[in-house]
Amino acid sequence: MEAMILAAGEGTRLLPLTRYKPKPLFPILNQPLLQVTFDYLSGFDLRRAILNTHHLAPQIEDFIQTLKGSQTFEIATSFEPTILGTGGGIGQTRAFWKDASFLVMNGDIVTDIDLSQAFDFHRRHQGPVTLIVQDYAEFNQIAVDQEGRIRDFRLEKGNGWAFTGIHILDQRIFDHLPSTGYYDIIPIYQQMIQKGIPLWAYISQDHYWRDIGTPQSYLKIHEELLTTPALSTFMLDRGAGGFFIPPETRIDKGAEISGWACLGKGCRLREGCRIHNSVLGENVVVEPGVLISDSLIKSGITVFRDIREEVFV
Repeated sequence: MEAMILAAGEGTRLLPLTRYKPKPLFPILNQPLLQVTFDYLSGFDLRRAILNTHHLAPQIEDFIQTLKGSQTFEIATSFEPTILGTGGGIGQTRAFWKDASFLVMNGDIVTDIDLSQAFDFHRRHQGPVTLIVQDYAEFNQIAVDQEGRIRDFRLEKGNGWAFTGIHILDQRIFDHLPSTGYYDIIPIYQQMIQKGIPLWAYISQDHYWRDIGTPQSYLKIHEELLTTPALSTFMLDRGAGGFFIPPETRIDKGAEISGWACLGKGCRLREGCRIHNSVLGENVVVEPGVLISDSLIKSGITVFRDIREEVFV
């Protein structure tokens, strides 16, 4: 399999955290999301991957360098000096592909969708595009007919199906993409439908899926991975009892952790502090008696006051 990971976005909904780190490198149980994504795709015989980059691109390049020699697949990047949008980013990669079909995946999602079945579906219908969709009320907006063809992307929200951010494309897609400039892919798909070109939907069910687009969703991923028994094998390193605590964490007498929590490497919890339903970055120091609840704490911060439902940087 060949795949593209869309990693160029600025992550505006996760500000101010994305001023310091691009979304694809946000840690999921202390592992960069990009590594989680590579591990997921490797389960489907990933041979070649390309990432488009723009926002904080040097950080992504540095991370890829750390993987050199350890991964079983080729990695390339497509830098965008000016961000090109989801469609323009795909269009810029047309010279990369060797296979007739390839996968495109948003760089801000965590999932275990079975891609083998989706590729089988794509090969059977022989159309240029398959979108993997799901029933996800918050994002439902795509009309799909009984044969599996997409009829419209513009239903009233809450109706139809939701795009997972994963699509399978044939190289024929480049016949419909402008060669330069900024554009998004969904309007291109809508134009193709209006021209009578069939686009297809593979409906995935009984899987895990969540994006990290907002602080609330980022916290929710950690809550689900740490507290849902059915996800116990999703990430082998998830920790135990709802807590992910690296062995080098220093916890003083009287410090308390409740609910669920993920602590970054090098954290220090001082006497009497309390951590509840929160994610702490690396090398966070929580001073005596401080409460952190339902919050995200940036790496390297010393917390002197109570934090409730905040993104603290």
